[in-house]
Amino acid sequence: MKTIKKMMGATLLCGGIFALSACNDETGTSGGTTSGAVETTLENYLGYANVVAQVLSDDAFKAYALWMGASNLQGADAERAEALEVAGLTDGGYAARFKSHVAGDQSYSSEQACLYAIFDGCIDIATEVADAKMGEPYNNGDVYGVESWYSFNSYTDYDDNIVSIENCYMGGPEAVRDESKSLYQFCRQFDAVKAEAVKTAIEQAHDAFDAAKAKGPFRDAVLAKKDGTSSPEVETAMAKVAALGTALSEAKTLLSRMSGTEDYNQQAQAVIDQYVDKTILATYQELNQEAAELQQLVKTFSTEKTQASLEAACEQWKNTRKPWEMSEAFLFGPIADQQLDPHLDSWPLSQTNIKFILRGDWDWATEDGSSMGASTLGFHTLEYLLFENGAPRVLTNFIQDGKVTLK
Repeated sequence: MKTIKKMMGATLLCGGIFALSACNDETGTSGGTTSGAVETTLENYLGYANVVAQVLSDDAFKAYALWMGASNLQGADAERAEALEVAGLTDGGYAARFKSHVAGDQSYSSEQACLYAIFDGCIDIATEVADAKMGEPYNNGDVYGVESWYSFNSYTDYDDNIVSIENCYMGGPEAVRDESKSLYQFCRQFDAVKAEAVKTAIEQAHDAFDAAKAKGPFRDAVLAKKDGTSSPEVETAMAKVAALGTALSEAKTLLSRMSGTEDYNQQAQAVIDQYVDKTILATYQELNQEAAELQQLVKTFSTEKTQASLEAACEQWKNTRKPWEMSEAFLFGPIADQQLDPHLDSWPLSQTNIKFILRGDWDWATEDGSSMGASTLGFHTLEYLLFENGAPRVLTNFIQDGKVTLK
């Protein structure tokens, strides 16, 4: 998934109106440039921030609408779906498709196929956290490869990815969880030891992230590793997440024991329905709501231009980030089919191209982001515009006399 995000970010921008000579970072590192500050006008800075926030909100809404389906969207949501001309929107949405698993559907043709899809999504994100999100920057000492390093939100992101797995496996978010309709309980009837091993691995991964976070930001651990000092806490966290991926893979093999009897199929259907209603739909609904609030607070900052309004936007960025990270165990369906994942969460950024935009000549009243590539939109572009060194930017430091300087 991380590779897809990188490729999509480069492809969209290289194929767009910029036609830059190279869609790479100026330093050749994987996360951003360090070639110095960019100076721009206040109009460009605020216009760009508003466009990024609006596109992020629209993409979050599309993910929600595509799972819900047109027939389940009411009032303002129905009007927004029509105005956005949401590609791929069907009457019943992906929720109906996943629940009904009609024979002949190449992805979701049976109850068993749907359960495999749930497992695969969980295994994919566990592998990505251990190997790509953490392993690559830590082992290479590449601080610019650390996702969410502008805000120091990395460990929270990774732990929320584990929450995503937990919700999928245990029967929904804790507040609405029903273990009797969970993948965990379904697997217990085949092998209680393997089923329990996943639950234990989830708990151990959470504990490992708590211990790592207590030692400081992940970026600092990566910087220390570059200088030759290892972090036992980081290495334990990576090992525990990798172990979770292994436990999930072992539990997935239990699905081969499904006999296809009516009883098993009914149990599986209950798991699928709970998964769609209480995990997927609820998570995307929260993401949609939080992203709309983020868009509004960025707009408020652009009109008020106060430190308090900037800090409110930064806090809301973190609030919006949470349901997104909690959705990463089910990055299939519309998120993949409509390429919303790289558009929302492309990493690494191309600061080269972001600086090109900031220095450009734009009509922000009409600009909608369609001429910009994935690596210049989404969560991390907004993070770069709002945060510096793990905290909201200081207004008086980067905005002076109508000019903006971003370091």
